[in-house]
Amino acid sequence: MEIATLKNLNKRRWNRIVAKSENATVFHSLKWLTIQKKIFSLEEMLLYSETCIFPIFIKRKGPFKIYGSPVPETGAFYGGPICLNREGYIDALNHFKNLSAFSALFIKTPNNFNISIFKDGYKIEPVGNFIVDLKKTEDELWMNLNKKTRNAVRKAEKSGVKVEFCDSSYLDEYYKMVEEVARRSSIVPLPKEFMKEVIESGLGKLILAFYRDQPAAGGIFLTFKDTVTYWDGASHYKFRIYQPSNLLQWELIKWAREKYSYYDLGGAGIPRITRFKKGWGGKYVEYYRVYKEGPLARAARIAYRKLRYYPWVSRIFRS
Repeated sequence: MEIATLKNLNKRRWNRIVAKSENATVFHSLKWLTIQKKIFSLEEMLLYSETCIFPIFIKRKGPFKIYGSPVPETGAFYGGPICLNREGYIDALNHFKNLSAFSALFIKTPNNFNISIFKDGYKIEPVGNFIVDLKKTEDELWMNLNKKTRNAVRKAEKSGVKVEFCDSSYLDEYYKMVEEVARRSSIVPLPKEFMKEVIESGLGKLILAFYRDQPAAGGIFLTFKDTVTYWDGASHYKFRIYQPSNLLQWELIKWAREKYSYYDLGGAGIPRITRFKKGWGGKYVEYYRVYKEGPLARAARIAYRKLRYYPWVSRIFRS
């Protein structure tokens, strides 16, 4: 396999494999990788051949070196090698056969990925997710929602909530909601500049729900090939009784079914988020967090996982 940067990569070959592979996601696209590198100032290591691509960014922290596909906390849900045959996967992973004590390889696979390619030395953790099949009539999609979700949508409609597709000029209003959610949850949000780049690149759609002309909830949805992905969402707590987030999701589904085949709800690892996403009638699937790491890198990762919800820890990691 060849190793390249975004500057000297054979883009035609990369794009061909992304187009042909059923496993390729928006997070494997060169447009996404270019934005991610720009926002987080990451060092890229792009492996590719005639049959395989493997997007990797490198994060250095003191003596530690993380090969991330994607690097954690940088906004990408999936990564890993995408190959047209099994031999390509073996060739790609051979680049990480021997890692130093301070080095680690981190991968998040696409949904329903064949994890048999990961042999000895890899730790694999499943992550739940829901995928809505959009190849149905609107009535079928509606009846697939659970009763509580349908009632929430009706409540929003009766309350006068309105949903609109917006351009990046509305991002400041949306980001106020993002910051409010971050304060409530003690997390560090993705940078506003990142969201702006994603929206203005055409990869992301910003959708807002308004109550009496005031932004009440919003979300950013990525579109790529036959799939829409729920990338980011936020709402103002004071408007929660009007269920704006539920109407926003339903309007998104109705819009998406006209152009796309699947709606990826973007993972469900937190109980309250799982309950919300399960209500949209999607099929339960799994993707995987995959690690290969030296002993000292493993100890550092375990410590980070215990502390990552402290904002100061996330800031240190991202810096």
